[in-house]
Amino acid sequence: MPSVVVIEWGDAFIEGDDFTRAEGEATEPVGRVTVGFLVAHNQHGYVLATDTYDEDDDEFAGRMFVPHGMIKSVKKLT
Repeated sequence: MPSVVVIEWGDAFIEGDDFTRAEGEATEPVGRVTVGFLVAHNQHGYVLATDTYDEDDDEFAGRMFVPHGMIKSVKKLT
């Protein structure tokens, strides 16, 4: 059974509203928290399955990739 992890990360976003330079300078990533099966961790980031894991076929569903540069923390659940 793969490990289950919680990843806290900062996400990109887009808005169509007008904004001031000051608002632009104060802009921060949107905080996200994702829970999933840890499928792989490589030089680029983490690959999670956020849906299901089939032990019989060793197949996952709901692939999500989070690049290292976006990650704030990774915690393994027990």
